[in-house]
Amino acid sequence: MTAPPSVRQVRRKKEYRPGDIVHDDRGESLELREELGGGGQGTVWSLTGEQVAVKILKRGARAAELRSRVAAVRRFDLAGIPIARPLSLLVGDEVGYTMELLAGMVAIGSLASVPPENVGGWFQATGGLRRRLRLLARAAEALDRLHARGLAYGDVSPGNILVSARSEYDQVWLIDPDNVSVQAKLSDAPYVTPGYAAPELVNGRAGQDSLTDAFAFAVLAFQVLALVHPFIGEVVELHPEKEEEAFRGDLPWIDHGSDLRNHSRKGLPRKLVLTKGLRRLATQALEEGLHRPERRPSLWEWHTQLDRAALMMIGCPGCGGTYHAGEPMCPWCRRQERPPVLRCDVHGFLPAGQVTADSGEAETERLLSMVVAARQPVVVRARNGLLCLDRGPSDLPIDPGEPLIELAWDGGAQLTIQRVGRHPVWMVNRSARRSVVLDVGETWSLGLADAGRWMIHFGGQSEVHRLMKVLVTRTGGR
Repeated sequence: MTAPPSVRQVRRKKEYRPGDIVHDDRGESLELREELGGGGQGTVWSLTGEQVAVKILKRGARAAELRSRVAAVRRFDLAGIPIARPLSLLVGDEVGYTMELLAGMVAIGSLASVPPENVGGWFQATGGLRRRLRLLARAAEALDRLHARGLAYGDVSPGNILVSARSEYDQVWLIDPDNVSVQAKLSDAPYVTPGYAAPELVNGRAGQDSLTDAFAFAVLAFQVLALVHPFIGEVVELHPEKEEEAFRGDLPWIDHGSDLRNHSRKGLPRKLVLTKGLRRLATQALEEGLHRPERRPSLWEWHTQLDRAALMMIGCPGCGGTYHAGEPMCPWCRRQERPPVLRCDVHGFLPAGQVTADSGEAETERLLSMVVAARQPVVVRARNGLLCLDRGPSDLPIDPGEPLIELAWDGGAQLTIQRVGRHPVWMVNRSARRSVVLDVGETWSLGLADAGRWMIHFGGQSEVHRLMKVLVTRTGGR
């Protein structure tokens, strides 16, 4: 595989080093351990011996303004959103604050920092395509939940979204919470990361809001998947002084449909790493929505398409790379033996009497699909199996990532269904009028000859819920 160019990072002079000590208003002495990332306003460091991070603002930042912003963020309802919460303020010569930190996290920008050699091996070692899709889907989900509460994140960038350092995990954690706000006023001075800020922010025509978040996320998602910045094309490569012009929105993005001034073929092939739905969203955000913010797709649309793409990935038995089940062979190693797959479709289900007292049961059209490849178990999670995740205050809230069942296909005539979560799962054969509830840990062996008669139901039986059908035919195109 040809190595794409290294992704450009925002360069700045470092003022701090590991081992330096800063102090907060709780009287704690905090030793800097490792720089994690950050945005246009400052840097974020992990601390020695603590599950806490510290953000140190660039020189010249106003302490009173920061204190006001942090106080405002503390009042916001951020429950259920994977975002760091401000804990204390720095004192002395430093301006900044401490925040919550999960263990074993790195900046998502590390997944776009391409090494000079063995790009294919590095890409797979860092989780491959499926993991990148999952991480971006989780990030979009977090931002969408923030937007649903009338808040904007403010500075979506490679250093402000942390992900699990180990490739077998896909946890996401938003940092830099002091930029979270309601829609910013035009007079507000935005703190942005060059290369990710929407043109209207760069040009001072608008403040930060959900639409500027949507633009920044589109840039980041394209970069993490295609391994090339969408506005660093041939013109910018040949004339680096035009980078500012490109980031201002005065040059087209590299995959523009008609304006080829800044075209680029570098990075990974778009059809390999972006489904048709994701390519459509990228075009809407970076081309149609470049100067028309209302045309940009929402974070909910990004979450939906990224999650659907991840569900359609299969692993190559040869190289371990992941790719879309619609591909005829592994695009990474060109292995001809593509593993057989089953398609599973998720539908909504209305029990009898839900619409009117005498109404019968009803089923919606397909909501989403996922694939199960031979000898590659797949976990169905709450975000896909459960119809309603937000049930209000609860002693045991529903996490979208909670597992419901694990599907394992032997490649032959048997599909094993195991309930692995706390939410109800039951098997239904309508024609035989049979219903079997599965206990936690219990397995059900479904013969593919009977797959058309049995369906997997999730959630309360008397409530509107979702069901899954197993289709024996393999998936189609993308």
